[in-house]
Amino acid sequence: MEKTLSFQLQPPTYGNLITILSIDGGGVRGIIPATILAFLESQLQEFDGEDARLADYFDVIAGTSTSGLVTSMLTAPDENNRPLFAAKDIKPFYLEHCLKIFPQKR
Repeated sequence: MEKTLSFQLQPPTYGNLITILSIDGGGVRGIIPATILAFLESQLQEFDGEDARLADYFDVIAGTSTSGLVTSMLTAPDENNRPLFAAKDIKPFYLEHCLKIFPQKR
């Protein structure tokens, strides 16, 4: 018996406009979008306060492979259903754990 996944799409957060953030990357190069996203989030925080997170501005955030990790960090909820990590937390995470996540063959 085949199982099907079903889920209910939430309405767009701004009228009929659906905002999508698609993150590219590859391996440890996830540091590049992490740096750009940290800058973008810092600029948004200048307008909306230090608690603003990228997840507040997009209906869908997606990425595969290393960008899936970035996506998870941007969208994982804390106990108050707010993003657990800020975009500025991603680059230090990569730098600390990159050798475990992306082991090098010698």
